[in-house]
Amino acid sequence: MPYDSHGEFFLQLLADYTLVNEMLVGSSAKLYLKKLGIKYGYDVEDRYRTTVGNKNTALSREEFIKIVVDLLNQLGGQVQCGKHTESKVEFVEYKCPFGYMTIKSPALCEVIKGMIGGIGARNFPYCKISAKQVWEKGDSYCLLNVFLAETAEAEESPGEIYPNDSTSYFLTRKDIETVSEGLLAESSSGSQYPQGLEDLKLAHREMETEYNQLLDEIFSDLKLGVLTVNNKNQITYLNKTAQELLRPESQWDSAPGKAFREILEETLTQKKRFNQHMLQLIFQDGVQYISVNASPLFDAEGNVSGAVSVFQDVTENKTVENELIQMEKFSLVAELAAGTAHEIRNPMTTLRGFLQILCQEFRPDSKGYEYCELMIEEIDRANSIIKEFLLLTKPTAPNLKKTDLHLILEEIFLLIESKSLLESVEIQKEYAKESIYVQAVPAQIKQVFLNLATNAIHAMPSGGRLTIATRTKKDKAVISFSDTGCGIEENQLTKVFDPFYTTKENGTGLGLTISYGIIENHQGRIYVDSIPGKGTTFTIELPIIKNELQQ
Repeated sequence: MPYDSHGEFFLQLLADYTLVNEMLVGSSAKLYLKKLGIKYGYDVEDRYRTTVGNKNTALSREEFIKIVVDLLNQLGGQVQCGKHTESKVEFVEYKCPFGYMTIKSPALCEVIKGMIGGIGARNFPYCKISAKQVWEKGDSYCLLNVFLAETAEAEESPGEIYPNDSTSYFLTRKDIETVSEGLLAESSSGSQYPQGLEDLKLAHREMETEYNQLLDEIFSDLKLGVLTVNNKNQITYLNKTAQELLRPESQWDSAPGKAFREILEETLTQKKRFNQHMLQLIFQDGVQYISVNASPLFDAEGNVSGAVSVFQDVTENKTVENELIQMEKFSLVAELAAGTAHEIRNPMTTLRGFLQILCQEFRPDSKGYEYCELMIEEIDRANSIIKEFLLLTKPTAPNLKKTDLHLILEEIFLLIESKSLLESVEIQKEYAKESIYVQAVPAQIKQVFLNLATNAIHAMPSGGRLTIATRTKKDKAVISFSDTGCGIEENQLTKVFDPFYTTKENGTGLGLTISYGIIENHQGRIYVDSIPGKGTTFTIELPIIKNELQQ
């Protein structure tokens, strides 16, 4: 793309167009827009040459065609190259980059012809453009004939010749006189231009309104957020998607808005460009990831006048990426477990047997007896870790049963009730009104729920609230465990499901890893959201039984 983004081109063009449209009408507007087009054409060609490393050699006809077609298509048009010879190139425009805006302002066509004419005149001995509207079988399209040589057909065709002049986009004295005469003639009645300060303010507001309307026509339907700021980092424009992603009315002065403002501040002060910069925004209702592109905007003197940012929500992509990384880790650990766990367990069983025999040789109150008992306890602890480790290699059990999730949660509640009372943790239930059924191994799902509930209570040593909630989402059952504990730091979030990763003094670091594997084997997913200092939510999604969906 010759411009850094679709948005950057239109922001520059619309700023120029809005000013011209407010000041000039008729032939004067066409003159100015044609010169704007020539200027943009030169800029497009210069950027293309920089990209391919061609500084001086004239463009070939094929390069000329490629630049024009790529530019107009990437700006939103539908353009193809038709017939072309050494002396003539035919461009068929099925959809204009400016869309229905050309109905309101036909003079915008001069911009397109100016861009093509500017590039053509610099690289070929002759450049003339003849444009006409063609109607065919109820449909219409624009046919642009670009003559690259002075032939008889070129002379007979109506159109405009573009000279090879590097200053052709400058306003000449004659141009200024022509425009001035037109302005004087149009303002002779005294009604064309505002008189007085109030009229000027009104005209400014009208210009600003039309400018924003033009921007909205282009950016309103995009799934990308578009935002511009002035040189003081104050918002001057943002489209609907940007409002939904950034929530500026409530979040611009808080942590999410501050993180975004810092990027724009660097763009303004250091003229730094950001390309697909990953930004994490922490809102009260969860974490959001956005990919940010930002570039400075310059005025006519080359000073930074503001910045433009185009960004999109990539939270879902980031989630999938993290899940793939986790699955890869899980696969490696499972392979390690399958190869070594059994070999370790066999000698441990032998050791335990001989220690039991040896223990009988000592009196119950002797040191030897105490040492043997201690070693047996440690071997049992090691065996329990190995047993958990072996669970990583087990596929989904074949005896899946219709399982009521609410019944499982009630069983969990009985197991953790006493622990929660001791830790001053209030347990709040927010179950769906109807029972939710899934195909599962009840014992395994119970193990996952118990693990998550226990971890949540441990995260609140000074008391707090554990909320266990259930709901349905399309064909999924959603179960969440939310605590009001210390939360998990960002650099730890990606590790919570890793084997042997734990922050507990006596933890094995396998509980969440095993829970992750169990949920994966049930064709579900488990993920975590956390805000440091406020709490953590573990969410599980499991497929609902199809019969239940039909009911």
